[in-house]
Amino acid sequence: MKHLNDKTIQSYIDNELPESERKWIETHLEKCLECRHKVESQRTFSEKMKKSLEILTPNAVEVPEFSFGRATRPEVNVNRIVLISSLSTACSIALIAVLINLLSKPKPTDYIFDYYTIEDYDANKPSAEQEFAEFKMNLQTEETDINL
Repeated sequence: MKHLNDKTIQSYIDNELPESERKWIETHLEKCLECRHKVESQRTFSEKMKKSLEILTPNAVEVPEFSFGRATRPEVNVNRIVLISSLSTACSIALIAVLINLLSKPKPTDYIFDYYTIEDYDANKPSAEQEFAEFKMNLQTEETDINL
């Protein structure tokens, strides 16, 4: 035979069970002495608890019915949002300016030096002894062609 647990006994004492289950428990209690003792001791304990609570709170405590309030958003500090967005915009503009500056500089190129001299030039003689003093250097880059 299956015995009643404490939760079922308490629900029976508090009249919280459906009628069919309640009838089954009453039938069981007529046959089972052990469960009858459990119910009686639980009922006695519950009554003592109710009396002690009544002594502690002589006035009836009214518990209002719980209802869900309307959800509200937390307050937003608009000044803080404006400050943060302004700073992020300024940082973005500064970063773009730095990148444009870095990318707009000319790339280092290889300089080509061409020396043109007259055919009679003798490399073994000092320059002062040469018959001419004309010396041309042609500087060539990707962007310009400058004759010096």
